Amino acid sequence: MKLVIDFSFEDRLGIPKTKINVDDYLTLYDGEVKNSLTFDFDCTAGDHELRITHYGKTKHQAACIDYDKHMEITAIIMDDVPLEQELWMGKFYPVYLHPSDNEPTYIQPNLYLGHNGTWVLPFRYPCLNWLIDLRKAGPDIKDTIFSTSDKKLIQAIEFFKGVDDV
Repeated sequence: MKLVIDFSFEDRLGIPKTKINVDDYLTLYDGEVKNSLTFDFDCTAGDHELRITHYGKTKHQAACIDYDKHMEITAIIMDDVPLEQELWMGKFYPVYLHPSDNEPTYIQPNLYLGHNGTWVLPFRYPCLNWLIDLRKAGPDIKDTIFSTSDKKLIQAIEFFKGVDDV
């Protein structure tokens, strides 16, 4: 599988550190984040999780109010196909440096990794089949003016009947 991950990041408090795994057992990278990381690895058919962990941010760095030590996922390309709306399927599980009782367990949709924590994207390999399955349904047009129901078309005609031509 070919995997490309692009990031933007703030480095005024030091370059953020990241660890990139597939599932719990395959570590692809562990170190300072880069603008782009490319991997080519063997992947078995079936369900997997891409895990991108932001770590090493201290309480002192989290307290800075002028800027934030963070990284942001800007693109992921799997087997030469850029992810689009699929990126928003990922969930970020933050580790709060100043925890309180009302913090969410995960943040979704989210591509901004400001807290230490792990962003998790479930996917299926081969990726192309997974992406086709996700994208083939198209938009949900049930009960809208764009559905083929005669009732909806009559409602649309009645609505526009009284509108003057511009």
